[in-house]
Amino acid sequence: MFYIAVFFAIGVFISTFLDTSKTALIIAFTFWVFAVLILPRGAFVIAKIVAPTRTVQSVYMEKSAVRKNLTEDKDDKIHKKMNQHFEEKQDVKIDAQEVKAKMEEIRKPIDAEFQRNFQAETDRIDREYQRQKERQEQVGEMLSRITPTASLTYFALNLTHTGKFKRDAYFQTGKRYYNQINDVYFSQISDDPFAQLLQIAQRFAPESEEPLIPPPPTLKETSLADILRQSAADFCLLVFFAVIFTTLAFLKFFRLDI
Repeated sequence: MFYIAVFFAIGVFISTFLDTSKTALIIAFTFWVFAVLILPRGAFVIAKIVAPTRTVQSVYMEKSAVRKNLTEDKDDKIHKKMNQHFEEKQDVKIDAQEVKAKMEEIRKPIDAEFQRNFQAETDRIDREYQRQKERQEQVGEMLSRITPTASLTYFALNLTHTGKFKRDAYFQTGKRYYNQINDVYFSQISDDPFAQLLQIAQRFAPESEEPLIPPPPTLKETSLADILRQSAADFCLLVFFAVIFTTLAFLKFFRLDI
């Protein structure tokens, strides 16, 4: 109702400044095309120019470079430790089980350090990329809200649970689930070929047990009260547009009447 009132007020406002209905119709139709078809989408095109972001490929390449550098550093540390240890034990007979245990002892703290450093670097890259994306999205939404169509669209999408807040809740749940799986499973997988062979051997051992993958968490539903609170700005904008254009139209009308 407020959306219809906005365009009704805009039509009255345009009519009070023009002498013929034909000219008023052309101007009103032109305004409608810009307000409904062009500006809501064009705002995000402008946002890409005003607030550019990095590409997904560049983020992936930076993560790959970080992994490569950290892996080389990790392998270098492991080899130095192993060489130092076995040089000291040249004259001592060592069985295979002892070699395996010692290699695990040397590798474990270095692998843990690698995981911490890699996770910290990737988190930093992801935070920077998300910050850029959020800024671009905020600029696009701010520019698109110049038209009442954008406010109605955002409000309707939130009410039908298909808007930004539902999307954010979905990705937050997915990120939480990924962190759970990473702690249980992915963090135990090493990039070192020798460590991978040991892991495969342990997996086929009779006493070995596969780690239990946790079930995905339940997606939290947003309540109607939260949606209305989050969409209050769009609702107020619709009211503002309706009131301001109606006021301007009647001020002009009363001035002409006098």
